[in-house]
Amino acid sequence: MTLQQLRTFLAIVEFGSFRRAARELEVSQAGLTSSIQALENALKLRLIERSTSGISLTAEGRQIYERAQLIDRESRQILIDAEQLRGAGVSSLSIGLGPTPTATLLHLVVPDFHKRFPDVRLNLISGVFEHLESALQQGKIELAITAIPPKGLASNLACVELFSSNLTVVAREGHPLAGVASLADLRHTEWVLLGSPGGPGGTVARYFTDHGFAAPPVAATCEAITQMVALVRSTDWMCMIPAVLIEKDLMGRGLVTLKLREAMPQYVNTVLHRREPQLSSAAQAFLAMSQSCARVLSRGSRRL
Repeated sequence: MTLQQLRTFLAIVEFGSFRRAARELEVSQAGLTSSIQALENALKLRLIERSTSGISLTAEGRQIYERAQLIDRESRQILIDAEQLRGAGVSSLSIGLGPTPTATLLHLVVPDFHKRFPDVRLNLISGVFEHLESALQQGKIELAITAIPPKGLASNLACVELFSSNLTVVAREGHPLAGVASLADLRHTEWVLLGSPGGPGGTVARYFTDHGFAAPPVAATCEAITQMVALVRSTDWMCMIPAVLIEKDLMGRGLVTLKLREAMPQYVNTVLHRREPQLSSAAQAFLAMSQSCARVLSRGSRRL
């Protein structure tokens, strides 16, 4: 039995399928299957049952899963302890950020954090919730600052709310429907989604269905706002992005926002982290500074 086999087992359970776990871990499904088979052979127990509806844990698997979580937490804590014991050496803190926190908090928190912790090297990545959640579960990042989807969070993730934000509908300048005032006029317009329809991109469908309309046709899905905006700027497709990106002129020229009578979706930006192991002192400080800046921003503006 190896630590890697246990972590593979944890990943399959956390992601709910061999296919998604293989995609998130960037390995083959055959490799995952071999790893689980080796673990089951070493323990002489059946841990996972596979079916057309997904995977499920056996009774023995549930007990081993709880123990494997403890082992994983303790092994990660050893790395944190070792970093602290090395003393004055340069340490690192990896953080993931969604689009709105990137626009509103990044320039406020990071320079101040660097002044207070000059020996901590910050590694910053960007992405939608799905990617940041995966990075958290794999231990690639210690904090994720992002909006959370309606489906909620995995039980091993903790959430600290920061501030609420609005989305806005965006089209290219000169779009024939740029002046409409109701969703009813956009029912047949094609849309570009940020993330999968079941994840962040599902906001567009929910916006329509919440107001009594069928979900609109989807032309493409993207993993980055820059991709999405590039498509919208050159087609008659539309998209939905954080309003703050337009207000701060971060998307460049060639775009217009639609003034719709239907209230725009609002979402909560949060700091996410794994409940175990304990956050490093640097991560705790970054979280506290993010909370402080979010409170200042919220007092200074009715809408972020």
